[in-house]
Amino acid sequence: MAKKNTYLAMILSLIFPGLGLAYDGEIKRFICYLVLGLVFCGLWAYFGMPLDAEVNNTGFCCYLAYIITWIFGLYDTLRTTIDINRGN
Repeated sequence: MAKKNTYLAMILSLIFPGLGLAYDGEIKRFICYLVLGLVFCGLWAYFGMPLDAEVNNTGFCCYLAYIITWIFGLYDTLRTTIDINRGN
């Protein structure tokens, strides 16, 4: 398999969770991150993001879930790209 540019893969994953995995050729994992990202963004938009302690913070929880998915997608992209470049 051809070597992949780690920086490009990470920049793509910064744009949207898992996009760097599509660059790496990991389409199934990219689709998982895509679906999770879209679901959490949609729920965040639907519930809004109230920051008042007396209001239901469901939107804020969806936002945090999106951020966690995004960070894990960055890590997964980095590990996958390194493994591809090492030949694993």
